[in-house]
Amino acid sequence: MNLLDLIEELGLEPRKTSISRGGEYHCPCPGCAGTDRFMLWPEEDRYWCRQCGMKGDAIQFCRDFQGLSFRSACAKVQKDPVDLNFRLRRQPNPVPTRVPTSSWEEKAKIFVEKSAQRLLIDIAAVKLLLQRGLTLDSIKKNRLGWNPLKLFCRRTDWGLEETEERQWVCLPAGFVIPIFESEDIQKLKIRKSEWKEGDFYGKYYEVPGSSPILPIFGNPSNETVIIVESEFDAMLVVQEAGDLCACVALGGAQKRPHPFLHEWLLNRKLILFALDFDEAGKKEYAYWHKSYPNLAPWPIPEEKSPGDYFSKGGSLKKWILSGLQS
Repeated sequence: MNLLDLIEELGLEPRKTSISRGGEYHCPCPGCAGTDRFMLWPEEDRYWCRQCGMKGDAIQFCRDFQGLSFRSACAKVQKDPVDLNFRLRRQPNPVPTRVPTSSWEEKAKIFVEKSAQRLLIDIAAVKLLLQRGLTLDSIKKNRLGWNPLKLFCRRTDWGLEETEERQWVCLPAGFVIPIFESEDIQKLKIRKSEWKEGDFYGKYYEVPGSSPILPIFGNPSNETVIIVESEFDAMLVVQEAGDLCACVALGGAQKRPHPFLHEWLLNRKLILFALDFDEAGKKEYAYWHKSYPNLAPWPIPEEKSPGDYFSKGGSLKKWILSGLQS
């Protein structure tokens, strides 16, 4: 029996979403019931849930979801346990995942909703995002917001540990960028409006309590994925070429994929590496090239980032199409 047979035994109906790796299928997870988060590659004898992280082969599936022992699972899928060769795939510098607390998520959702409402009535703030190339539809789809004033909140109100040195959560003034997994908010970033070139602290602030996951923008079933640095660039790429690719925003050149994202990247047909064309971006290419055999360098033709290139009149869709044809 293969993975498709096993999951159909549980009454689930996998939907084929791609021909990648011999066929990729999605369905609800039999463990956490995450909607359409469970992914299977029957030809490679592998499965993985993007929500709860369960993964393995047909033998592990029988152990995870049918309660079978190792030998019973081997018998069911007709594999001899003595002759099994286990292939270990290298996981480069895995980043542990962390789920935000319910208190943090509740506070973050309220802040995101209020920020989104403020943005849509602030003509100047909307204009700044439109100048980046984002359409009003993309702004709403990504639930972007605007925080006009720096705020301080008690860490305990956000479900975070409080010490004598750390008592407050700071929410800087700027554009609010929420990262969702399904409808659950996982990360909250703010692009600071008061940031100036040369400031010691970076222009993006990640609110304490956020998960370290790196977000996937666009349709995760796409066989091609573009690696970029900023969330705004990822939104722009998906806006202009979402029919061609998904996009991962690192949020910093040195960031590493968490285990779930690592598995997903390995199962894409093509990864186009397009970090900002600066020393930091070029330095990180060696790590990505070594970790992902399906990766190709694809810097933008001009300027530093996809957003800069687009603002100068460059076509992101043509740039990506060229990468697919190379």
